[in-house]
This record gives sequence, structure tokens and C-alpha cells, in this order.
Amino acid sequence: MDKKESIRNTEIKNLILMVIVSAMIGLAALTFYLTRDKSKYITYNENSNVDYKVYLKDNEFYNQEFLDKSEKDKGFVASLIESISANFKYNLDFSEDITYKYSYRITVEADVEDERSDSNIYHFSEDLITKQLSMGTGDISIDEILNINYDQYNNIVSRFKDIYELNNTSAVLNVYLYVNVQDIDKSTTTALTEKKVSSLTIPLTEKTVSIDIANNVINNNNNRLELSRPADYTWVLVISLFYLVIALVYAIYLIIYSQRTKTAQMIYDKEIKSIMNNYDSYIQRINGTYDIGTSQVLKIESFNDMLEIRDTLKQPILMLENAEKNGTFFIIPATNSIIYTYALRVVDIKAKMDGKEVPTYDITEIPHKEFLKNKKYTDKFIKDQITMTTSMPRVDEKNIVTGKKESGKDLYDQLEKTSSFDINEIRKAERELKKKEKNAKKVKKDTAKKKRKSTNTNKKTK
Repeated sequence: MDKKESIRNTEIKNLILMVIVSAMIGLAALTFYLTRDKSKYITYNENSNVDYKVYLKDNEFYNQEFLDKSEKDKGFVASLIESISANFKYNLDFSEDITYKYSYRITVEADVEDERSDSNIYHFSEDLITKQLSMGTGDISIDEILNINYDQYNNIVSRFKDIYELNNTSAVLNVYLYVNVQDIDKSTTTALTEKKVSSLTIPLTEKTVSIDIANNVINNNNNRLELSRPADYTWVLVISLFYLVIALVYAIYLIIYSQRTKTAQMIYDKEIKSIMNNYDSYIQRINGTYDIGTSQVLKIESFNDMLEIRDTLKQPILMLENAEKNGTFFIIPATNSIIYTYALRVVDIKAKMDGKEVPTYDITEIPHKEFLKNKKYTDKFIKDQITMTTSMPRVDEKNIVTGKKESGKDLYDQLEKTSSFDINEIRKAERELKKKEKNAKKVKKDTAKKKRKSTNTNKKTK
């Protein structure tokens, strides 16, 4: 290994290390970001309660100013009710100190329903108390007292029923406390959004009323709340993407650097290694000195073509590499005078890399007197070549390896200097020859047909 190749290998190792380290950091950060627990869990307790007092009009039966819910079992005379004072309470306790935004409202809703179809035929609502959205920390505690003008709502519904002469209807007045808690610890949870936490239900247009506070009163403890916090680790995602981009840049530079600094010798070594790894069982290494004499060398363009010839001729592929380890000939002896060969040489690879003409051993000339004299392919010569490559008896490697021992000529050196004929040229010439023969037959056939036609015409004339 020369100094240039040693420097290249060191640089490639450093680049590979940078790619691996950057990719590992980026993937680790990305894995953490994608698999982290995106939610935070807290517990909370909530309870609500409603208390009320029924204020009476002046009358000769009750001495009290008001009646409270302790009197509910007795009921209330509707015509004596002047107003109702309701006290709505709500508490929300979190297991830890957090921030949130909240608002609440107390709404009165009057509904008239058809008793036969249970359909709502009239609805009226208005907010009695509203507290706008505001920031808060810690626990929430709501304690609101308000007066409900029962007589007003009762009169509205009574007029509606009288005007439209509605019978078989029922009417109620509902008073609700809505609590809206948002952005709990900057999360997107909706568990406590616009929640109805307590209510009063009061019949309307009845002679006696019984106020119901049982519905929607809350008393829940140890509720679990999931807080989604998707943007908490955005910086981790940024870091992961940064290192993954760095890894990609190093990888691209590594590929470009490897291609630009690759030498012909490296490509040669890789090709030889690939061939031996995949086709070692088909190949037999040879060495020795002999004279190939006048044997015709047929050049093959690729190793795959050599494999096809090997399968057809049932001959082994002989491998001959030079002492410098920069050139190899693969040989298949077809007949006593024909040798198929495929050359893989550093000098050829370098020429291709430089965009120059490949200085191959084959000059595409045939060492036969007919070709040297006429400088062209004759039909007879082509037929001889085809016959020679397809019908002559096969021989084994001994015919080549043994050779003329007394000559002492190196086989690799002879193959490099020997003129050779491209097998593809033979195949091309064979196709052209068959085409000529086919055209000649067609012309002969057409001439005979015209002659017969002319003869028939003459007979008819006579």
C-alpha cells in the first residue's frame, strides 16, 4: 500500500467515524423525543354544593322572612314566593401547584316541554353572574350568592302558556354553575373545560313547588388528570435534526471523496475479489511458461460472457495473474487453435477513468494470411471461423498449460502481445452472412417465379 492510498484509507475511516457518531447522537435524541412520556399526571379533588333560601311575600300565614331547604319536604306555595337566594359553592384542589386560566358563570334557563312528546317547545336563558377568564395558581374556590327573581320567570312562562293555550305541558327553571378551567400547566387537556358543576331545579307554573338540588352536585376525590405537553422538548428535536443533517453531509462527502480518490488498482482488486468470491468453484489458477504458437485468441467483453461459454463448452475457466498483481487473464481453451479470453487489467481501468482509449491487448486483427492480405472479411473466412469455434473437438487445459516447455515463453506476456479477434465481430459477421444468404435465396426464388410467369404467358399467346 502506497502513501497516497494510506492517507485515503485514514481519511475514509475518520469520515465513517464522524458519520456514525453524528448519526448515533441524532438518532438517540430523536428516539428520546418520540418515545418520551409526553404527558404529566396529577390528581385533583372537586366538590360542589348549593344552599338556598326562599323569600316570601307578605302574607298572613308565615311569620318568617324566608324558608330554607330544611322545609323542602313540605314544599313551597308558588304564589307566596318573591325571590330565591342561592349560594353556589365549588372547590377544586390540585395535588401540586400549577398554573391555569379559569372562568365561571351562573346561568338561569327556563324550559317548557310537551308532556306527551317530551319535546322542548320553549327555551329562555340568561347569565346572572359571569367572571371572565383569568390566571390562577394553586386551588380554585368559588362562593357566589345571588337572588333569583322566581316571580319574574314564572310570569314569563305563564304568559307564554296562556297566550298559546298550551295544556299538557310542564315548565322548570334550572340554575347552573358552569366552571371553565383551561391551559392547566400549559397543557391542552379539556377535562375541566366548560363543566356544569351544580344546579338548582325549580318547577314553574305550579301551585306548589319543590326545589331540587340533587342533580349535578359533585363530590369526587383522587381524580387523575393527564396533562399533554407536546412542546416541552422541542429543543431536543432541533438537536436531533441538526446531528442527522451533519451525518448526512458527512455521508455525502464520504461517497464523493471515496469515488474521487479511488484508484484503478483499488477497482481492480475489488473486481478480482468479487469474481473469486462468487465463482471460485468455476475457476482454476494456472501458471507456467509455454508458447501458444498460432492459436487464435478470441476476446470476450465481460466475465458473464465467459460464464456462458464455460456452460456451453463444459470447460473450466483458467485464471492467470501477473506477478505485479495488476493484471489477470481468464482463459477457456475451446479447440487446439482457439482460446477464449477475458482480460482485467489496471492499465485498462485507469484509461477508462481518464476517458482515454483503452490500451487493450486486442488489436481486433486476425493473424491469418487472408485477413492481412485483403484487409476485410471474406465469406469463406467467416465460415471457417464459425466452423472452427463451434465444431472442432474440445480440449482441456493441459493443451495450453503444457505448451512447448522448451520455449520458456511466459503465457501472460504472450496474451498481452498477441493479436486477437473479438468474438462479437464473428457473431456480427455471422448474422450478416446469414442475411446475405437469405437475400440471395429470396432473389433466386423471385427470379424463378418471374421466369415461370413469363413462360405461362408465352404459352397462352400461342
